[in-house]
Amino acid sequence: MYIPTAQEMASALFYLHQQLTTLKLIDYSQSNGVVDAASRLKTFGSSKSWRYRIERSKPLILIPVLSAKLNADIYPKIFVDFGVDEALIEEKGFPLNTLNLTLEIINESNGHLIHRSHIDLATCNNEGKYQDGPIFHLQFGGKSGAKESEPDILKLRRPRWLHPPMDLILMTEMLIANFYQEQWSKLKNQDNWKVLVAESQMLCYKPFFDIANKNIEKDSLLKSFWASNWDANQN
Repeated sequence: MYIPTAQEMASALFYLHQQLTTLKLIDYSQSNGVVDAASRLKTFGSSKSWRYRIERSKPLILIPVLSAKLNADIYPKIFVDFGVDEALIEEKGFPLNTLNLTLEIINESNGHLIHRSHIDLATCNNEGKYQDGPIFHLQFGGKSGAKESEPDILKLRRPRWLHPPMDLILMTEMLIANFYQEQWSKLKNQDNWKVLVAESQMLCYKPFFDIANKNIEKDSLLKSFWASNWDANQN
């Protein structure tokens, strides 16, 4: 099973930041956590057990883009907590031990939060009990950490949708493709970019779809990935 070393993941994040800068998708005058995360990862060298964070205090913010539906400029903000542990491959068949990718979309004209979603790994308490839902899931709204009041639609924590895990690279690819078509047309066929995305797919998507393919003809995939069944299903 493919796991990049910490050094390799650091290089991938540096390259991602370089591409975002080249395509003018980020404001270079504004600090973001990508370079900091990559620099910390680099110190772990050849280890295949590592973790990186892009904190709420230093998010990755893409440039504003016009939403025709809202007749206003909007911009995405990304926070990440992502980690792998090589030892989990034999134990659980999946290397991820930390996963929380949060996307917020802000209306630039008034600062209002108009979208929040997470791709998460189900949490497990000290007694070994998982929260209800798929082990890997997409959740709209949910916990924000924000102090200001929010509309009720952003406070719901369910449903949790079965969804393959993603990392910062895969989420950024999705955002560029959806909101920045001109830059996407320049980026998507570049050889180095395709390698970058393929390596993240091997880390995040391939183990997920291997498990899905093993179960799709004989059982419910939702049941197979349900958090409370996860440990038993992987043994």
